[in-house]
Amino acid sequence: MGFPNDRSNDPKAPITWGRDFNFFQNATITASTFATDADMVITFPSYTVTFVLTGGGKLQYSFNGNTVHGDMDSAVGSLTASLTFQNRQVTKIWFKNTSGTTSIRVEAWGIR
Repeated sequence: MGFPNDRSNDPKAPITWGRDFNFFQNATITASTFATDADMVITFPSYTVTFVLTGGGKLQYSFNGNTVHGDMDSAVGSLTASLTFQNRQVTKIWFKNTSGTTSIRVEAWGIR
């Protein structure tokens, strides 16, 4: 017998227990150098990570805060660009802007 609002056996109910292995965050990047602290922290072992440049412009990213590991540039006539890392474990991400203000969306998920 469960509590009156216990829906743990209801397949349509929200999952309210256990750890969530999904990550989503939007950020506006204005700094032209990598910050001391990471811009984003993924708190589980990721399997796939996707970056979507949503505000146009150009930026560089780093997975250790010291070294540029890559860059993103929106295509001519487009405000978006995307990049996907498959089978890559990422925990911390730093960004720096190389052309004005831009926005980035990061999504990640893990395998339990």
